[in-house]
Amino acid sequence: MGFVILDLEFNNMRGISQYFPDIIEDNLDNMMENEIIEIGAVKYDVYMKELEELKCYIKPGIFKVLNPKVKEMTGITEEDLEKGISFSDAMNKLKEFCGTSNTICSWAKDDIAELIINSNYHGYKDINWINKYLDIQEYCTKVLAHKKSLSLKSALEELRIKVEEEKLHDALNDAKYTAEVFKRLYNSRVVKNYVVNDVYNMPAVMIRDFKDVILEDNKTEFKCPRCHIEAEKEHPLKLFSWRFLALGLCPKCKSRLLQEVVIKKSLSGQKIYSNISTIINESDYLNYSYRFKKIG
Repeated sequence: MGFVILDLEFNNMRGISQYFPDIIEDNLDNMMENEIIEIGAVKYDVYMKELEELKCYIKPGIFKVLNPKVKEMTGITEEDLEKGISFSDAMNKLKEFCGTSNTICSWAKDDIAELIINSNYHGYKDINWINKYLDIQEYCTKVLAHKKSLSLKSALEELRIKVEEEKLHDALNDAKYTAEVFKRLYNSRVVKNYVVNDVYNMPAVMIRDFKDVILEDNKTEFKCPRCHIEAEKEHPLKLFSWRFLALGLCPKCKSRLLQEVVIKKSLSGQKIYSNISTIINESDYLNYSYRFKKIG
């Protein structure tokens, strides 16, 4: 048993019409959002000794055009992808690389979610080996006692891990940088509490279109983190981009409070609510109040 730390790079068509005016983005609505074009992975044993690594490009089967934004960010070229292998062959390689007893890891849940979404889109059925999973971002954020999720770059900076900027956004290099962060914070007794044994029912997919989302009150909670009693709401929950916010006051300690509700979907389609209540200062409270009044 060990760990396989995975990173993926994607091609997508967001903003593509500014480069290729003949491509109408509305016509892409029924297509998959992110197509995997590169896989990078590093395998470690339980003592965090590196065993082997994997890197492969995947020849696109959905989007025939490489988004220039993706090309600029990742350094991946059309020539790289032309030499790539099929998605099915890449997954076979990854399956063999991962084995059946290792825990698959990534920085945030996006990559493991997209791996399964891409597999479903391509009709690749042999994914039962994707079972035990660890979100290294979640683990490191908690161990470093941050309230907000850390970016990989922020974690590298905090731990003073030397980074060559030009090597970021390469799948294998990002997997290695993720591994370096994980190794610095690895505790075998603690980490097992963060391993998920059912990836299909964890909150993994960010909801981007909230037009038809109706908040379920019984799944939201607004309590003072200090006194653990229900807050008095002064501004009820409203949608701000990708999250719902509310403002309130603790009736006991009189602290100003911010409520954040984030809704994600599991890969099985279930909506999962995440509730965070934070004590904020008067200045932040006034800024948020202004934003509430601005959106009406």
